[in-house]
Parts: sequence; structure tokens; C-alpha cells
Amino acid sequence: MKKKINLKPYIVSGIISLLLGIFIFILFFLILKKPAMDGTAFAAIILISSAGLIWVAREGFFDIFSYGIRQFSVSAFSKKPNELNNFAEYKEYKYEMRKKRSKYYISVALIGVIFLIATIILYIIYKL
Repeated sequence: MKKKINLKPYIVSGIISLLLGIFIFILFFLILKKPAMDGTAFAAIILISSAGLIWVAREGFFDIFSYGIRQFSVSAFSKKPNELNNFAEYKEYKYEMRKKRSKYYISVALIGVIFLIATIILYIIYKL
């Protein structure tokens, strides 16, 4: 039996990204009276860099920091024993949790690329 793909996280993050991009475009073009390609370029940069940061965070770059904070808080403020004794167990736990989550940052990056293409098109129109 095929595993059913849940599209809800992709759609929600895509809509939020699109609304954020449109808000930035309106902010630049209508309120700040800057050229339209500045707004689309800034929106593209924000969306693509946030998708990259989400990807880096989900791949485990910040796991050591979260493990250290968790260990410190459990040892300093909790009376119950910690269920994850070493970093290897914690890393394996995080890996198993990551496999269950969707890769919603792909839709954020896709909307960012669309804004980047719009920037290039607006630049070509501006130069003509």
C-alpha cells in the first residue's frame, strides 16, 4: 500500500510564504515608493534564506545546542531522571522524529524562487 502524502503543511507554508512575499512587495512598492523589482528581490531573498535556515535546522545543525540546553535544564531544575543519557541517543531520537515530519521548507523555497524569477522579469522590463 502506498503511503499517503499529507499536502496540508506544504499548502499552509506556501500560502504563508506567498502572503509574506506580497506584504514585502506592497511595503516596498506602495509605501516606500521603491521600484517593484526591489520588493520582489527582497521577498525572494527573505524566503529563500528562511527556507535554507529551516533546512539547516531540520538536518540537525542545532542539535548539540538543544541537547546541551535540555541536559542543563533537566539537571538544574528537574527531580526526575533524564530519559536521554548521551548525545548519541538524543541524535537518534531527533533523527527518528525528523523522518516523520514533512519537508515544508520546499514550498517556501519554491515561492522564493518564483519571486526571484519575477524580479528578473521586472528587471528586464525596466531595462527595455
